[in-house]
Amino acid sequence: MNRRKFLFSGTIGLGTTSIFPSSIISNDNTISIFSIGKGFTKISGQIHHLPVAFLSKNLAKTHVELVNLLDDKGYTYNNSEVVKLSNSCFIIPLIKKPLIGFYSKELAMLIKHNGIYNYYILKEQTALAFNSLIENFIKSSKSQGLHLDALTFITPNRIIKESYGKENTFTYKNAIGNTITLKGSTKRQIAIIS
Repeated sequence: MNRRKFLFSGTIGLGTTSIFPSSIISNDNTISIFSIGKGFTKISGQIHHLPVAFLSKNLAKTHVELVNLLDDKGYTYNNSEVVKLSNSCFIIPLIKKPLIGFYSKELAMLIKHNGIYNYYILKEQTALAFNSLIENFIKSSKSQGLHLDALTFITPNRIIKESYGKENTFTYKNAIGNTITLKGSTKRQIAIIS
């Protein structure tokens, strides 16, 4: 083996060993639920961070399915915990890096309905609409002098519709019985309550 080939192969070998472990083993790009928006910061005293090891059998099974999907689609997330909104709704903050552009902050939801957990992914604009719903509900109740439970109001209890396209739509019923529709696109993010 001549000297030139040796130096070239040694440089490539060192380069791959120095880059590979830092991109695969360490996962320091995780996102906090509080970086999605101020709404989650306002309910920080009501939500709980729950280690994945403490999930029930049904929830853990759905969590594994969700994690496999997230890994396939290139999401970055904290795989050691979920955020508990209620006994039937858990969320995981996500980051997705597109080929060109900025990171997008999204939410994965694990929701129990009729004893079965299903997962849903709220794209960035819909996640912003969800955050705005929290912020506006808290502001409205404070301005009226009411002490309403924001977490019970915003937490999905049953999913009615989920669609993706130019405008992403996520419609659900909360525990109180209100139907909430979150719509998000590049131009607007709204929450409709009926």
